[in-house]
Parts: sequence; C-alpha cells; structure tokens
Amino acid sequence: MKHSIVIVGGMAAGCSAAARLSLSEECNVTIIEKGSHVSVSTCGLAGYAGGEIDKPDDLSRTAFGVQRDPKYFRDFKNVIVFVNTEAQEIHVDGKKLRCRNTHTGEVMEICYDALLIATGSQPAKPNFQCAESPLISSFYYPDDGVRLRELAQKGQIGSAVIIGAGSDGCELSESLSEMWGIEVRLLDKRGRILPSVLDPELSLFLQNGTKSNRIALRLSANASGIQLNSKGLPVVSTEDGQQIECDYVLKCLGVDPATELAKRAGIKTGVHGGILVDESLKTNVSGIWAAGDCVEVVNLVTGTPSLFLHSSRANMMGRFAADSIMGRKVSFRGEAGTFSARIFGKSVCAAGLTQELAKESGFEASSVLGCWSDKPEYNPEAKPIFGKLVYDRSDMRLLGLQLTGESGIARYLDVFAELLSERKKVYDLVQLEHAFSPSDSNPVSPLNNLGLMALDQELDGVTNLSPLLVSQFSGVIVDVRENSEAASLPFPGKRVHVPFGELRSRFHDFDSSDHFVFVCSKGPRGYEAARLFLNHGFRNASYLGGGILLYNAIRNCAAASAGQLIEQLVSKT
Repeated sequence: MKHSIVIVGGMAAGCSAAARLSLSEECNVTIIEKGSHVSVSTCGLAGYAGGEIDKPDDLSRTAFGVQRDPKYFRDFKNVIVFVNTEAQEIHVDGKKLRCRNTHTGEVMEICYDALLIATGSQPAKPNFQCAESPLISSFYYPDDGVRLRELAQKGQIGSAVIIGAGSDGCELSESLSEMWGIEVRLLDKRGRILPSVLDPELSLFLQNGTKSNRIALRLSANASGIQLNSKGLPVVSTEDGQQIECDYVLKCLGVDPATELAKRAGIKTGVHGGILVDESLKTNVSGIWAAGDCVEVVNLVTGTPSLFLHSSRANMMGRFAADSIMGRKVSFRGEAGTFSARIFGKSVCAAGLTQELAKESGFEASSVLGCWSDKPEYNPEAKPIFGKLVYDRSDMRLLGLQLTGESGIARYLDVFAELLSERKKVYDLVQLEHAFSPSDSNPVSPLNNLGLMALDQELDGVTNLSPLLVSQFSGVIVDVRENSEAASLPFPGKRVHVPFGELRSRFHDFDSSDHFVFVCSKGPRGYEAARLFLNHGFRNASYLGGGILLYNAIRNCAAASAGQLIEQLVSKT
C-alpha cells in the first residue's frame, strides 16, 4: 500500500522534497500551493524586473527548457500539484488537511500519512500606516515582479521609492535605474546598505560604487507612512517631516516565517516565530515535518535558534525532510548563515556574524581588514578583493567573514562557511589549502592572508586599523608607497612620506614615543612597515586595513554619517 505524502508549499523546500520522494514507488505525493505558480526561483525576480531575464516563466523553467508547472510535476515526477489552493486547517487526530480553492471557493480534504509544512516566508508588515494601491507593493511574489515590469516597460514609472536597503532593495534600485531610467530613492533607517550582513567598512565601500545618478540613497530616513495624493499617486512620509512623491513604492522590509497554519495545529514555534524541529526535521506533532524558510534552526556560530532565509538551504532541507519521512536517518545540524549578491556592480558575500552582531552576542570580537588582488599582479585582468575577518580574541575562534570584489569570491566564502560550522579557529585559515591558477586566483588565498593578519594582531601587536577610525588617530601617518605612486594624502593630522625601501635607514627620523599608522595602496607594505618598527623598539605601530584603496572608496560616504558610524565602531571595538 502506498503512503500518502502531502506537502504544503510549492517553492524551494516543498518541490525539492517532492522530487526526492517521487523517486520511491511507495509514495503518492501531493503539493498544495496557495499561489498560481510553483517552483519559481524568486531570487531572480529583480533580474526579471530589470529586464535581464526575458520572461517570468524563465524563473520556473528546467535546464532542458520544460516549464515546471503542475503538468511537469505530474508527467516527470508523478506528483500531483494543486495551485491557487490554500491549506486552511490541519486535523491532527484524523490526519487530514482541509484546503480551499482561492478561485472557485471549492473546499476539499486530503488524507495524509505524513505532512510536510514548507510554507516559506512572507513579506514583513510595515510598522506604519500604508494606503492600499496597485502602485504600492512588496517585492516578494512573482506577480509583484510582473506588475512592476509591465508598468516600467510602458513608461508609467518615472520615479520610485524603495523602502529597505537589504539585498532586494539594492538590486532593485540598480535594475530600475539602469534598465528603465527610473529615478529611485532608496530609504533605510539603519544608516547604511546591507546592515544585517556587512559592517560599516564594506557597506560604505559598496555604497560608493553607486554609479547611477538616478539613485539617491537616503540611509538615515525612517518611513513613517505611505498615503495617496489627489492624483492617486503614492506619497512617502519620513519621521523627519519630509514628503516624497513618486509613481511607485516598493516595500522591501524583509520577510517573516509563514507559520499561521502550523500554529493553528498546535505546532511549536520559536523566539523568532519559526517552526521548531528536531535534527530529523520533525515537529512536535506526530506525522508532521517542516522545512525551508518557515523553520527556525540552530545558528552554528552562536548556538542559538535563528532564521536563515535563502533558497539553497531550503532546497537541501527539503531533501533532508523527504529522507526523514521515508524513514532514513538524517541529522540537519543547523546553519552558519551565508549571503551572496551582486550589488552596484560588485560581488559581495558574507558568512557568520558581523563584528557588531558578534559583540551583541557576547563574543570578545575583533577583526582585520585587507585588500589583495584576485589574480597575480602580472595578470592584466587582476582586480582587488576587499575582506573583513571577525574572530573571538579569547580563543581565536572564527566568527564571520565579509568579502567584496569583481567576481569569484564565493569560492572563499563557501570554504569559510564550512570552517564556521566546524567551529574552527584562526590557525586553521593559515593552513588552509586552495587551488591556484594564474588565470583565476592568487598563490596565497585571501583566507590565508586574513588568518595571518589576525594572528599577527593578537600575538605580535601588529594592529590593523579600520579606515573609519583614521579621523580619530592623533599620531603620525606614514605613507610608505614609492615616489611614483605617492600623491597628496587625504588623511588628517601629521603626515610624512617615506618609501618602504628607505625606512631601515631612517629610524632616527622618528620619535619612538609617537604612535604610527603606516599606509600603502592595499595594506601589505603598511603591515610590513608596522612590524619592522615594532621589531626595532617602537611601541605603537599599526597599519591601515585595506590600504588607501579602501580608505578613498569609503571616505566620502563615511563623511555623510561619520559621527554615527565612528561612534558605533569605537563602542564595539
């Protein structure tokens, strides 16, 4: 007799589980999906809205060109899919699921032997009053992207306000301005872009990369309401009293786990609102599993419950849940938390905790910043990579990594995420092996370099200074670049220029009681100069993390909110 497996939710986790279960002839698998689409790669919505992806159906097409719709799942997977069908109630005792067709109103009950809740997430609700209008929307569902692009293509959106400078907000602002010529105001009350995954230094670096003069960043503006004017167009109010009129408003305020169905069935949820599961992804209710964005899992860095909302892990959780339903022994250990995006022309990725979050979580967090080339310097295509490592000073445990560059940085992030999961330490970065080819990597990995820099900072006192703290430095700034490189320095205070090759013969020019910061284009010569001075009896020598390249890239952005950012950084360092 076949087992009846019912899956609520037809996106990443649900479809991954269905595909896995369909390999067994012992299962009858049914997917219940509230929306009109199934198995859509919603991560590509910004690309569709911005014209990079031709058709919305491309977001749910297989690699061999077949649309992943109910017919596909029936013919290829032997899975029944009901779209436009809302799961209303779980009858736990009778193992039945009551559903309603949202178009016809028809109600049906489906019996199950095992039920998987993969309801995912839903747009977070604003904490301010918001008018109802087709010109005000979230950017989460496929229909959100379709509606936005239709209006943009017709030239009906000349200006837009995007509330929320997370990855969706940033990607959208770039897509709308570059492809459709829309004037965009990007608002966020948190002071910078991507504040949940990046510390101020790399966040400001990315902000500086905003090339479009059609994007206005308003990153200390807190939206307080959205109303309609006499023409029916949106007006965004901010707490500082401004009224911003526009043609369209996008609420990119993040997401919350969609757990209403689970809660009504008595399924336990955690402190962040996600469904609680054990290592086999079972809930507290017999016969019911959960997977994907609706689930709260263990943060492998902090050891506490967390929500991680990304499709790659949702897919894997779906597979784990399917194996668990079939009686296989599985152990989903949790997540370290990874992030990857393309923001303002740069690749950016992160794993683990920012330095700010690490401090808030009780770690004795410290960090180092660096800049290197992604290929050997002799390669004419070499581009800079900027990175920040966060670690615990008490035991040198790895806590987080942030990287940005032209491309190819995710390879390092993936390795680092595994080290985080295994609770590895800075020493492990130094010994890490990586593949080298002059065409696509450097002989020494950025991870190796960051590990060495952290060890030198903690063991030998070679301090890595954040560019945001330069304005607070009252000692001597020493430029060790060559004469052919050196230009006027943008730094405040006392500044001198001594090429690195002349330093050994000029120790007598410096007062050993002074504090020194050594600077070069990317940081390595500054580091060597600081170590050289410490080896010769100077007590206070540091170097500029990321070099002048990073400093110049962020100083204009930092100036706009320098007081706030520096205050944050100093208090958390």
